[in-house]
Amino acid sequence: MFRRPRPDEIPEERPSFTKGERIGSAVAHAAPLLLGIPLTPLMLTGLNSFGSAFMLCPIVAYVISRAFRRQQSALGAFQGMQACIVQLILVIILFAGDIMGGPSSVSRGVSAAYAIGFLLFLYTIWAAWDVAWGYDFRYIFISNFVDRVTAANLRRQERRQQRPAGPPDRIDRR
Repeated sequence: MFRRPRPDEIPEERPSFTKGERIGSAVAHAAPLLLGIPLTPLMLTGLNSFGSAFMLCPIVAYVISRAFRRQQSALGAFQGMQACIVQLILVIILFAGDIMGGPSSVSRGVSAAYAIGFLLFLYTIWAAWDVAWGYDFRYIFISNFVDRVTAANLRRQERRQQRPAGPPDRIDRR
């Protein structure tokens, strides 16, 4: 039977997260649980929309990704950007369900949208759990794209740091 190895059983060549990266990445992935679910009752009373309750989640994940990027932490920036994109997809799916009929409607399209949204929500919780335990979680379909984007962003930041710090010298033509 296949058993997933514990973090201490994996060889040292795997990337290792610091404690701050693990916590920050887990919070980025778990934003729908930490923010979306508590905001849902408040948003449903006024706007009658599930999507609006989860709007803050991709923003929080992106802010966490940017913070890790400024610290030159590739693993934390990658995990935060993955979480941001998946949660943005989750918000789009929930808004699609809201547009098709809202939480009070019982059509097949609305039920399918909310079922897909719920499964994606569970997927983010799984990612938060894995990252909190030190595993490098990669979402299906988006991880390669996010990996390239994160690498490009970190290279761009390195080039910015190599530039001279002051304004360019002006030529005095008197």
